[in-house]
Amino acid sequence: MIEFKDVNKRYPNGFEGLKHINLTIEQGEFVAIIGLSGAGKSTLLRTINRMHDITGGTLTVDGTDVMSLHGKELRRFRRRIGMIFQSFNLITRTTVIKNVLTALVPDLPWWRALTGIFTKDEQLHALEALDKVGILDKAYVRA
Repeated sequence: MIEFKDVNKRYPNGFEGLKHINLTIEQGEFVAIIGLSGAGKSTLLRTINRMHDITGGTLTVDGTDVMSLHGKELRRFRRRIGMIFQSFNLITRTTVIKNVLTALVPDLPWWRALTGIFTKDEQLHALEALDKVGILDKAYVRA
């Protein structure tokens, strides 16, 4: 569950990107966020994985206070959240599955990160993720 309680986001220039947001999204619930340009849709989404920090209120994901996370805890948390932006930032000279596996690099031993060696379990998990979003057939196609 994702829960926003009286969430605010004020930028350094004083602009309020989010003001008193109260929203609960249950596990498995499908939600569409619509609004005019500049209404705060992207800001709202980016607060979930702390690409933007909130300046007031509380934001919890599965019972975890997102603002309390730092360092390795924050990186581990972010890996549990999949976000696809308008510019995908894919590595175009490699396969779709390698792009998915790249998310593991921060937690790999340096020699595995450098050589791109992933375990069978890691590869299976990536394939399951691709299957879940309906693109398993693209796993070994260049991105």
